[in-house]
Order: sequence, then C-alpha cells, then structure tokens
Amino acid sequence: MVNNMKNNISIYLTKILLCTIIVLLIAITSKKNPTYKEKLYNILFVEKINFSKYKNIYNKYLGGFFFIKTNIESNSKESYVFNSKLKYTKIEDYKDGAKMYVDDNYLVSSLNNGIVVFQGEKGGYENIIIIEDDKTGINTWYGNICNSTLKLYDNITNNDYIGESCSNYIYLLYSKNNTFLDYKKYLK
Repeated sequence: MVNNMKNNISIYLTKILLCTIIVLLIAITSKKNPTYKEKLYNILFVEKINFSKYKNIYNKYLGGFFFIKTNIESNSKESYVFNSKLKYTKIEDYKDGAKMYVDDNYLVSSLNNGIVVFQGEKGGYENIIIIEDDKTGINTWYGNICNSTLKLYDNITNNDYIGESCSNYIYLLYSKNNTFLDYKKYLK
C-alpha cells in the first residue's frame, strides 16, 4: 500500500512537471514568434474553448489527472442513488430548441456524458445549465432548472442528476460552435 502510494505520487509529480514544461514551451515560442502569439491569443481569448477535446487529449497522453480517484473507486462498493431517464408528457418547439412539459419539481437527469461549461441566465431560457458532450463537443442546454448542486467544470455521466424543474416545464437545446442544432436529431 505504501509503495503504491509513493508510486502514485511520483506519477502525479511527473504529470505536473510535463504540464509545466509544455506551458513554458508555449510561452517561450509565443514570445519569439508574433504569428504564433496571435494564434495563441485567438485560441485563448477570442474563440470558444472546447473543454472536452482538451480533456480527451490530456487523458489519452497523461492518463487523467485524478489518479487516486481510480484507485479508490476500484476498492469502493458505492452505488449511485439517482439514475433516471428524462421523461416528459408533451414537447413543443420553443425558440431554438424545445419546451418539454414535466411534473412540478421534476428531477432532471442528463442525456449524455460531459462537463458543465455554463451555469446561469442566458438567452431567456431561465436558469441554464450547459453540458458539453465528452465525445462530440455538442452542448446540451437544460433550462428552467432549480436546486442544482452542480458547479462549473463538474463531470457528468449519462442519467446523472442535474437539478429540479422550477415549474412544470424545462427547456432543451443543442448547440455546437455557437450554432443551434435541431433537437429532434439528438433526442431519443
């Protein structure tokens, strides 16, 4: 157990060192090359950052960040309390997405795996939570959500609890690269 912990710490420190080296190389290169500096500025401050893309690259080459969590999970016998599919009684087009009628205080579940990239008021959809899909980069917007315990950059898996409907309806939208998509193609 002690050797395993020391091994995990050395792996963790190696990952931190590699990330630091990469950041320093990017900083040095951008200082010497004005074209590269402008591209880097556009990526960081102008364009929308695709978090799932960078997370997948990081996980592929560095094996994820939370190495201890995987060891704990393998020995754990915990199970999730909430694992429900999204159910609605009626659906209709609304602005760029759909308005889904549900029970009052309905417990809303996620429709895909991803990361929380926005939480707040946006576009007149009331209490929005936006989750970016891990694989496709498509953003799923859940509107009219109250009592959510999610925080920005939380990881979500399919059918996880997002929050409660504030009334008898929720909004559902899909977008990618600041363009809204037809929800009928993604809603099963």
